[in-house]
Amino acid sequence: MFQSKSSSTLPPALYVVATPIGNFNDLSARAIEILKTVSLILAEDTRVTGQLLKAVGVKTRTISFNAYSEAGKIPRVIDWLRTGESAALVSDAGTPAISDPGRLLIERLHEADLPVIAIPGPSALAAALSISGLPSNSCHFIGFLPAKGGARQKALDVGLGWPGTLVLYEAPHRITDLAGRLDQSAVGRKVVFARELTKTHEQLVRVDAGECADWFLNNPDRIRGEFVVLVGPNDSGESSYELNAAKLLAVLARELSPSKAASVCAELTGIPRRELYQKLTNPT
Repeated sequence: MFQSKSSSTLPPALYVVATPIGNFNDLSARAIEILKTVSLILAEDTRVTGQLLKAVGVKTRTISFNAYSEAGKIPRVIDWLRTGESAALVSDAGTPAISDPGRLLIERLHEADLPVIAIPGPSALAAALSISGLPSNSCHFIGFLPAKGGARQKALDVGLGWPGTLVLYEAPHRITDLAGRLDQSAVGRKVVFARELTKTHEQLVRVDAGECADWFLNNPDRIRGEFVVLVGPNDSGESSYELNAAKLLAVLARELSPSKAASVCAELTGIPRRELYQKLTNPT
């Protein structure tokens, strides 16, 4: 077990504290008070968090709690809270458990009937969506795509198939790959790249799919920092699945009779054969 401090005046709980995504001034007064008062801070990277804590005058003991150590340390955290102590969970930037470590711990605490309290604040997801100009009443967040291979394209295709605005995160060394994929897979949709939000070199650009790769190719200095990428909904009102089915139907119709093309497409997509056959024989 962690060494007990037994001087916290907070109710025993895990406090999930959102920290700045770039500008230290975005840390709320409540968050600072919580970080000063808890018995222990669980940090994704103690070096990164240490810089923030030093800047705001917090001297609370901090231990490493990241994706590699999370599962092994969960029992110790549970024992810690059961002794009446409190702890704060922070990630390197933004809100913990949103594409960052912590989700598994939080799930286990709920199962153990131990309280988890949100100390809300900075979030790259909310910040980017708020200034994107894209619809936010219906949006779908998928975090980071798989790093490579067919799984990467499949995850993107699934995301683009959802209605509304798609939001994802991407690292600088994979952003040009994503840009190229969006040019091919998100035709007709608006794409927003939000880079280095709240930092000195913050940048936001809106382009049409088809222009994404060129935006980076013409300015290699833009391939830096962390990205939030947003893809607007289809203006046509059709889902990407419907658009892909239309492309498949057109390809099949070049080689097969309308009846056979409709049958094959129906089997692959689940769209009723009659509907597909009508699109081929009575286009509007």
